[in-house]
Amino acid sequence: MRRGEQARIAILDAAEQLIAQRGPQVPLRDIALAAGQRNNSAVNYYFRNRQDLIDAIVRRRLEPMERERVEMLTAVDPDADVHALLRVLVFPFTTVESDYYARFLQAALLQLPTDSASGSAWRDVLDRLAHAIPTTDRQTRRRRIAAIGTTMFALLAERERASHDSGTGVGDPDEIVSMLAAMLTAPLPIPA
Repeated sequence: MRRGEQARIAILDAAEQLIAQRGPQVPLRDIALAAGQRNNSAVNYYFRNRQDLIDAIVRRRLEPMERERVEMLTAVDPDADVHALLRVLVFPFTTVESDYYARFLQAALLQLPTDSASGSAWRDVLDRLAHAIPTTDRQTRRRRIAAIGTTMFALLAERERASHDSGTGVGDPDEIVSMLAAMLTAPLPIPA
């Protein structure tokens, strides 16, 4: 691997970890130092700005997860229940080769690219999940689907944090799936 590519990967790794630990506004010079770069502007050499860096971290992890999701989705019955569809969303996160990605997603949630989901397996699963929610109220469906990403990232981040802190694989992905399924299929409150 060329030296420039090694530096770029080191910056992506350092940024993912530092954003997970300290938030998306971590100074770029701290990222450069953590990546072993002596030049404070190394991050700007490889990435135009902070958003470009965040987008690159997401793209790097998203592509292999999308391939896994497409594979899983083709094996899922067209009338699959909420649990089966949620597994397609959750399980690929458990195979990411990173100790910080879920926490990175949780920390950078408001700065994540919104266009990356269109035409993806992620979008297909969300569309199918929306139709599995037991209501005809479109606003309720939209709210619950919108909450899935935020809630899932929080649960996966907690699983990752517990695993990192204890050194064991704490947290069962099926439990996360069950929690998300309960949220999606909870009965609607009866108006008073």
